[in-house]
Amino acid sequence: MERALPVLFVSHAGGDWQMYCHWRNHDFESEAVDRELVYVHVEHLVASDMTLLTVADLPVDTGAEREFVGGAWERYEDTDDD
Repeated sequence: MERALPVLFVSHAGGDWQMYCHWRNHDFESEAVDRELVYVHVEHLVASDMTLLTVADLPVDTGAEREFVGGAWERYEDTDDD
């Protein structure tokens, strides 16, 4: 939310929405991830980057990622099996 990094990864796995600068930037096995991630209303993210609306139609268990803001979103199956 400091707007230092753009959202490049979106997940709708298990019906929950998650958006990150990129999943590679976080160690999800570490307890530190709870301190790194912030819960925000999607409206705040969209206000900073309207291109997020192009993945607002992601079905459950689908994700999308892109290389840069304005780049094409690559969609893929993203189940919440873990």
